[in-house]
Amino acid sequence: MKNANSSSKVRTLTVMTALLIVMLTSLNVLAQQTIKNYDYKCNNVSSNDNARSIINRIDTGYAIAGYSYHPFCAIGPFDWMWLQLKKDGTVNQSRYLGTQFDDKCYSLIQDATDRSYTLTGYMSNNGKIKATIADLSGIGNLNYAKVINDTLNSSYAQIVIDPARVLATTGWNEKVFGNKVRNKLLCSQFSPAGPQNWSYRYDSWVSATQQSSSVEEGKSICYQNAGNVYGVAARTNFYSKSLTAWDPMVVKLDYAGNVIWKKVYRFNVANPNYYPSSEPTKIIPMTDGGFVVVGFTNSILQNGSHILVFRVSSTGLLMWSANYGTTAAFHWGNSIVLDGSDLVVTGYRRTGANAQDAIMMKIPAAGGAPLWTRVWDPQANTETGYDIIRSNQSTASFGYAVTGDVSLNSQDAFIWRTNANGLLDSSTCNNSVTLLRTINNIRLDSFYLVRNAKYCKDFTPVIINAGYRHNTICLGTFATLPDEEVNNDNPVEVVDSYGLSQNYPNPFNPATTIKFQIPVEGNVSVKVYDISGKLVTELVNEFMQTGKHSVQFNGSNLSSGAYYYRIDANGFTDIKKMLLIK
Repeated sequence: MKNANSSSKVRTLTVMTALLIVMLTSLNVLAQQTIKNYDYKCNNVSSNDNARSIINRIDTGYAIAGYSYHPFCAIGPFDWMWLQLKKDGTVNQSRYLGTQFDDKCYSLIQDATDRSYTLTGYMSNNGKIKATIADLSGIGNLNYAKVINDTLNSSYAQIVIDPARVLATTGWNEKVFGNKVRNKLLCSQFSPAGPQNWSYRYDSWVSATQQSSSVEEGKSICYQNAGNVYGVAARTNFYSKSLTAWDPMVVKLDYAGNVIWKKVYRFNVANPNYYPSSEPTKIIPMTDGGFVVVGFTNSILQNGSHILVFRVSSTGLLMWSANYGTTAAFHWGNSIVLDGSDLVVTGYRRTGANAQDAIMMKIPAAGGAPLWTRVWDPQANTETGYDIIRSNQSTASFGYAVTGDVSLNSQDAFIWRTNANGLLDSSTCNNSVTLLRTINNIRLDSFYLVRNAKYCKDFTPVIINAGYRHNTICLGTFATLPDEEVNNDNPVEVVDSYGLSQNYPNPFNPATTIKFQIPVEGNVSVKVYDISGKLVTELVNEFMQTGKHSVQFNGSNLSSGAYYYRIDANGFTDIKKMLLIK
């Protein structure tokens, strides 16, 4: 009977444990559904923040890049903005980069090997705006920056990284035609350490002997693993001859920057009353070697806008093209992500002069009507979705993360995180709408592109800390992530001095805790050395907030003996000895 009771208790404990795991897992999944905004306030004045790119961090969490305007506490009028977020959306660290003039950032990536971040856009140099890349360490220090070295204006729009850690960018570079200046397609490639591999401006030609004064601007670039090539989406007015009417163009480049093919996808409208304008905003690779492009067009409403999505094969042939929207509102597509057999788009809709909402839409990758469309509609605020990723911050489930702008505190960056159905479990932030699909009649055209080599030079922008604070606009079912710090009952202890405590326990086997405190936020390094002075491991290397912190050291793979640990923080250094006994 005793054994039966014991077995029953074991079964009960097992069931309770399983239920607890399910509850904690559900908490993690549901708590990922939230909307937060980010405000940098100085001298009681909020900055005007524009988020343009979001990525999943390699280490965990997210990173956002864009640009910011602050009249008193910035480097120049507009500066690059970089936010490193924890997976709960709180700010881990943040930076401004730039010059005393206008600088804008549009894209970022992260290197999986050294965890550095590379950002692209433009910065001002010698009276011109210059296509710029800047590389930050994992803790936000500047590693290097490079700009296009010529006397003309230029800008990068997006950056990508491939499995070999090689970087590629696209954008535009000016070209002079007599008394005219026209933007031309620009693409560059950089090695992991920063040196330029190649950079080309691609000039358009009407024929082998006649140059075109048309405009071609690169909007997005992707790396296509099938064939080790690049897909570039650009806008061109080669056929419209107008600066208000554009056609989307896709260019396929080999790894050395040579043009494999280029196609212009023009709306084939019989006797149109106006030339339809269509612009691409994002291109992504498909598993068949082709590409999908998202953007917007006024092909249905001359003074309106619909989301444009089209898919092309590896040879540039059009597989399908469709518009998504209604005649009662205007819709723009800004970014797209592949999720299995589906595509998820973000952008925004406008239903009136001041009624603008960030939007998400899922459609089949094979083309078809929307599977669902979600609108974030927090009452009077206006929002724009600029970039979307498939969020990987939950091991139990997944969803999507969108960044963009919201009209709070002047204007704030935001992160909008949903479940796999694009939902938050909150009626105040969940609106579903219906978008209609219209199949497009497209004809393919092409023209000559001739490469002209461009060169980069080193550049050193100013970099400063920017203290962003987050605010939760909308929550899912649960308000707190398991790893989010919440301390409503106990006041935060004020730290007014640096300190490094003796590890505990000491001696230890195999793990011990090291505590330290910093009175001022800044870069902190905690390293462990053996008795000969050889570095054993780096426990901490990051920008940390004011307060008390702790880190664990595990010596299970080390031999018994004495070890030393050292802290470096804002000029403060201390070393202590610990003893490992096995």
